Amino acid sequence: MKKIIILGCMITISYNSTGQVRQILDATKPKKAFTGTPVLAKKSSVLSLSLGAPNKLADFLTFGGVASIVGTTSDKKSFGPLMLDYEYLIRDNIGLGASLLVASASSNYRAFGQDYSGDITQFQFGLSSYYHLYTTDKFDPYIKATLGINLWNGKYKDNNNNDAGNLVAPTPFGLRSVVGLRYFINEKFAVLGEGAVVLSPNFNISANIGAAYKL
Repeated sequence: MKKIIILGCMITISYNSTGQVRQILDATKPKKAFTGTPVLAKKSSVLSLSLGAPNKLADFLTFGGVASIVGTTSDKKSFGPLMLDYEYLIRDNIGLGASLLVASASSNYRAFGQDYSGDITQFQFGLSSYYHLYTTDKFDPYIKATLGINLWNGKYKDNNNNDAGNLVAPTPFGLRSVVGLRYFINEKFAVLGEGAVVLSPNFNISANIGAAYKL
């Protein structure tokens, strides 16, 4: 019950923040309506690949809390998040899609005179909704919200590569609120940039860049 209440609060916060951003971006909408043929319309579909930063997964590698109390942490490394997104427009300005996110992090520890290492990998499968503020033959600004399920793989090792403890998996829910812009170089290919507020599994403000292909 507690997790359901927390998730509900997260969705409410995400909805409110997205609504505020939408008002700001609506204000930047061109005063003169676009009269050409938009690059995206109802029944269009887009496949995107992007890489984001920063990655805060190493924050979950606390070695059971020991590292922050009696030990030291060093050499944090991370990869991703790497995101693969698919969108299908059910209306000219509304799309639905699916998302795959992969990210990983590692950290070294020194506690009780021993060296340890920790690794964590996140796989997130999500469903997304898109709202396109306007679309021209080049520009496509949009707002996206993604609700996902996280699968975790993590471990701790000592300096002899032996198991040194079990990782406590973070929340299984993922929630992101995104503002993005695609710029189509031609009818098929686009470059994209996104700014995201990640509310779960941990709060993070991030950005990512990538490319998109209109199918």
